[in-house]
Amino acid sequence: MGLEWEVQVRFPSDTPVAGIELNPWVRVNYKGSYVSPPNYALQFAWYREFSTLPKCVEDYVAFQDHASRDSSMTIYGGGLNQEKHGLLNSEGLKIVDGEGKTWIQVGSSRTYTPSEDDINSSLRLVSVAIDDMGIKMSINVFVTTPVIRLPRPYPRHMIVFCSLRKLRNPKCIATPFKEESFRVLSYNILADLYTVSGAYTHCPNWALTWEYRRRNLLNEILSYDADILCLQEVQSDHFKNFFESEFAKVGYSAIYKRKTKEDNVALVVILEEKDNGRSQDAARSTICVANTHIHRGSDASDVRLFQVVNLIRGLEKIDSSGIPILICGDMNSLPGSDPHRFLINGEVGCFSEKFRDPLGIHKHLKLSHSMHLACAYAHLLDSNEVGQHQKGKMDYQAMEPLFTCFKPSLTGTLDYILYSKNRLKVDGLLKLLDYDSLEKRLLPSPLWSSDHVALMANFRVKRASRGVQYLSPPPDPWEQQNKQTDV
Repeated sequence: MGLEWEVQVRFPSDTPVAGIELNPWVRVNYKGSYVSPPNYALQFAWYREFSTLPKCVEDYVAFQDHASRDSSMTIYGGGLNQEKHGLLNSEGLKIVDGEGKTWIQVGSSRTYTPSEDDINSSLRLVSVAIDDMGIKMSINVFVTTPVIRLPRPYPRHMIVFCSLRKLRNPKCIATPFKEESFRVLSYNILADLYTVSGAYTHCPNWALTWEYRRRNLLNEILSYDADILCLQEVQSDHFKNFFESEFAKVGYSAIYKRKTKEDNVALVVILEEKDNGRSQDAARSTICVANTHIHRGSDASDVRLFQVVNLIRGLEKIDSSGIPILICGDMNSLPGSDPHRFLINGEVGCFSEKFRDPLGIHKHLKLSHSMHLACAYAHLLDSNEVGQHQKGKMDYQAMEPLFTCFKPSLTGTLDYILYSKNRLKVDGLLKLLDYDSLEKRLLPSPLWSSDHVALMANFRVKRASRGVQYLSPPPDPWEQQNKQTDV
């Protein structure tokens, strides 16, 4: 008696979404064992549940005509007794019976992206393993639940501050002058590896699949039309296989650094304003952008403070050259925490009650700095142009959003956009979300594919800092300091 092989097929979710690629995991195994199979090829056929809606009437009539003339052929031999094939509708598509339903073929590759025509209909994938002799080894049939429609996105608009422009343009409109300002986005997109931990059971499984989340995240990010993107929790394979090429299509160039478990808590770049057709003599502005993701963990307050202090020590050297600084990222630190107070106040002073330092790290740190940093979203409370509805989404005491993270284990602000307030001016901010905006759901959700919310700000370089000749910052502002702080 020969070996019995089986085709195993798994989907991240059995609920397809229109426009989102279905990419099943397929494997051939010996039944009851992990014996390696012989060489084999896989063939696939995707079907949609046959509909009698008006758009399918023509197909249905054609099917009945063919069925009356030929009902004996089987698609893959004797494996599926009730499977009929070889019946072509008026458009030359194959129609079969199986699982008590009638199906029309819509694809023949391993992956399939449901279309609008598939909405409300189930899909059926037939996977066949064939050996080197062309003999069928095994068949697997997988039927999904009905295809659902892609949720409609919730628009987030910019609040543009006109006060600075009214001197030149009394009829200031709420659209930023792109030639004078630049837009910076900071977003922790939630690494896929964290979604399989069982921490997000409130979210439908189909909305947690990477195929769905990557498309939803990309659409959201591109809709913001930012000049600079600072993303956190981007897995290396997702960057290489998806984001890098997708961003390149719309003109972004990317710098990526995979997280290591040694040193390095940020990507720091110095950017120069593009020429945009101006004369060669026209001076161009320069900015420094740091993208960071500080260590998490309830028992790691000493590590977070060390990382933030270490980051600022190097940025302070760049700041001394006159270059405006932007710091974006997930600080994993709430407003009022020691890292937050260090950044905003320029010093820590007394440690908070939650600070734990079992190794005495703070003794090796300079807990003050001379940079003039401010949080971009504090401008919402400073501006007379912002309505009470948006101001109500701010913590008045902390001068930060009420939350940037809204997940089962934590609701609060962890993400920030900080800037050199003596050299940059906030020109606009992305509207904040509230509980109603999230449809009263924790994050992630079908509408929002991360457990964090995106922050974005428009900046312009202050007149006194435009076109100045900056001093050259050191090639590695952290090199000497690292030698001093190794303990």
